[in-house]
Amino acid sequence: MAVAPLKPSDEPPTAPPTPPARAGRRIPLALATWLLIALVMAIVIVLIVLKITQGASTVASGLTGPAVAPAPAGVVGAATSVPASVYDAVGAPLSPGPGPVLLTGQPPATDGGLPVVVFVGAEFCPYCAAERWVVVTALARFGTFSRLGATSSAANQVFPRSATFSFDGADYRSRYLALAAVEAYADTPSDSAPAGVPKLHDPTALESSLLHRYGGQGTAGPLLPFVDVGDRLLAQGAGIGVSPGLLSGLSMEQIAGSLSDPTSPVATGILGAANEMDAVICTLTGQQPAAVCSSAGVRAGAARLGLG
Repeated sequence: MAVAPLKPSDEPPTAPPTPPARAGRRIPLALATWLLIALVMAIVIVLIVLKITQGASTVASGLTGPAVAPAPAGVVGAATSVPASVYDAVGAPLSPGPGPVLLTGQPPATDGGLPVVVFVGAEFCPYCAAERWVVVTALARFGTFSRLGATSSAANQVFPRSATFSFDGADYRSRYLALAAVEAYADTPSDSAPAGVPKLHDPTALESSLLHRYGGQGTAGPLLPFVDVGDRLLAQGAGIGVSPGLLSGLSMEQIAGSLSDPTSPVATGILGAANEMDAVICTLTGQQPAAVCSSAGVRAGAARLGLG
């Protein structure tokens, strides 16, 4: 059978042409540049944060020392909440040895607009060990400590293994005064360390200026501890007015527990020196807080220093 030819209108429709593939969308060069800059800045910020948060454990020569053990909460509580009646019963320090000396002729040292107590110490040092108990019990009457550490003096020093606090990483908050404290050296001797003891931290500009102005020199460097109370009172080396022998053979718990007994040698030595330090602090704070500065213990410390 013959098939009639298709007319043009009878031809099957032709499929529409396939559109060409769309090229991938490109990121503008300027946008790519800004994204790269943002990524680099984010990395830098992360590195800075890590440096700040981990810097406390970095010691000299790129070495990383062990983190300072936190002081037991019960010890901190006992040392920072000694009843006022115990300070008053102790009164002035009774140490027969050399004690702190008054400084005159210069404006008070301040930090952030507040009178400042400067402490430069070393964890291996036994006299630093004794003085930290004085600083903690004295300043606790004006503010609040947090993150206090626990350490002891080196075994190869006089009065070995004297249990004490560490100010490495500690914080102090007060409306009356500031504390600038640095632990310059660790607690354990090291044959590889240039000074025989690993270095922890360098003093700040403020701490260095006072240390260079008043600091006495021993055979191995400045006498430690170095304590300057607002440029009004200086305690240094063995002349801190309290003997590390009070701490011999005692744990931190035993020392802290003895602070509540005004007849104990520990309380008499530590709180007596604290009353003396507080008397000077009160001259810098306008005799505030009044409950502390008018107390019998602080008045006794003022009288012993000749403050009237």
